[in-house]
Amino acid sequence: MDVIKGAAPVPRILIGAAATLALAAGAVAHAAAETPASGLKLAKEFKFPAEAMAKWEGEHKVPAAWIAGARKSGQLRISGTNRPRDFQRLIAPFSERYPFIKIDYTRGSRNTRVIKPIVAYREGRIITDVVDGLNTGLALFQKADALTNLSDLPNRANIPAKFAIGDKPWILARLRYYCMAYNTDLVKKSELPKTWEDLKNSKALRNRKTALWSGVGAWLLPLWGAKGPEWTTQFIHDIYGKLKAERRKEGMTALTSLTGAGEFKATLAVAAYMVTRVAKKGAPLSFHCPDTVMVNPSVMGLIKGSPNTDAGKLFLNWLISLEGQLSQYRHNGARPIHKGLQTKQFIPFPKEVLGKPLAFHDPGMQAADLPKLMKVWAPYWKSGSGPKGERRKRKRKRN
Repeated sequence: MDVIKGAAPVPRILIGAAATLALAAGAVAHAAAETPASGLKLAKEFKFPAEAMAKWEGEHKVPAAWIAGARKSGQLRISGTNRPRDFQRLIAPFSERYPFIKIDYTRGSRNTRVIKPIVAYREGRIITDVVDGLNTGLALFQKADALTNLSDLPNRANIPAKFAIGDKPWILARLRYYCMAYNTDLVKKSELPKTWEDLKNSKALRNRKTALWSGVGAWLLPLWGAKGPEWTTQFIHDIYGKLKAERRKEGMTALTSLTGAGEFKATLAVAAYMVTRVAKKGAPLSFHCPDTVMVNPSVMGLIKGSPNTDAGKLFLNWLISLEGQLSQYRHNGARPIHKGLQTKQFIPFPKEVLGKPLAFHDPGMQAADLPKLMKVWAPYWKSGSGPKGERRKRKRKRN
């Protein structure tokens, strides 16, 4: 596990990151003669020094062949998770840099966004170019060898070493931090657990006062990877057998809102950005991380054989630049993964996150580890009290 520490002032970090990337770009061509107006607006808003804008532009040097290829195809299809209105604002700097690329954007559920493209690929059809939010569906694309090699993206070097992805055919575009959401009117800060192990003994949160979200691939799998199967198995046993958390079928968005409304005292687990979104509407809601913060980056890929491969590379390379990351943060609140932006300014609930170990699970290992986790989790989720053998054992102890 890695630890996010308090960081130096943002501009100094940004300058260093951009300078390194500019030197590493190699034989490249400028995408634009100067920074687009929307990019300059971002730089001003986030106080990026004017004298460092040449380094900002260093992240937008790309192979000339990519620009030629993108001009020839003239289009790019993206399947994503952003609201269309937010996405249009987000890509404004990209569209100014590459006005010859027409983007066809579709927002959809996991089935629409991830499953349909891989089914089509297996049938010999390509119905989209860039897929956002692959994550738990990544194994399907790996098995079909359906993703383009992205090791040649210059800005791939912006992804921090703690989230190393080597030469794998995808990128990590943004971060999500998962811990507990709690109702500040119903629970005192002093009543919250100091460690995940302490959660089972929480009098304030015990006996169906904590909602349990089933999206374990996002929050529990990182703990499985960081703390190990034995620890995680015991943790699962405790949140059912001792904490007696309430299993809920709602998604994370609904459970966060219900917690803010007071139907539950807390929810396990919730992404920090969702807590922020609900709290901004006036709900008495906050975010609490005991001793470890679960981190789940969003995975993006480019379909292999896409007729718009060059345009896709331009887009993904732009997205993990300072400009792309700040635009994403500005217009949908997505937490940057750029190594120059791992500062207090861009981390939600920094007092809960900074200085604590991070539990990160390599997305490429989901195919191997998620089934193992589900084998432990599923009997508890189905029965509410664990495998039959466990229930008989506890019954004998009571007798």
